[in-house]
Amino acid sequence: VRPGHAGPLPTTLPTATTSISYGSDGYNGTIPTEFGLLTDVTSLRLDSNGLTGHIPSELGQMSEMASYFHLGANSVSSSIPTQLGQMSEMTQYFALDSNSLSSAIPTQLG
Repeated sequence: VRPGHAGPLPTTLPTATTSISYGSDGYNGTIPTEFGLLTDVTSLRLDSNGLTGHIPSELGQMSEMASYFHLGANSVSSSIPTQLGQMSEMTQYFALDSNSLSSAIPTQLG
């Protein structure tokens, strides 16, 4: 899903969504907790925006996340939720760089 416009991220997407690509689009605001309801998502790209707030623990419910999880280059300023370790299929790319995260990497993330 890629709408091609800036502003806050949408809070609702089709339930059959498997890829979310909102990288480098000028989005701002927070990461919607509702994204965690999209359990079929295998790729999430929210990098290089102006996102703030915390990383929702609900994102850990994306149980099919396997290929791409990129939240880097935003202004997220929280601890890394241990629930992200529930993404047990993650085998390729996981990035949270260039944020203001306030904790060590949880052991649940391997």
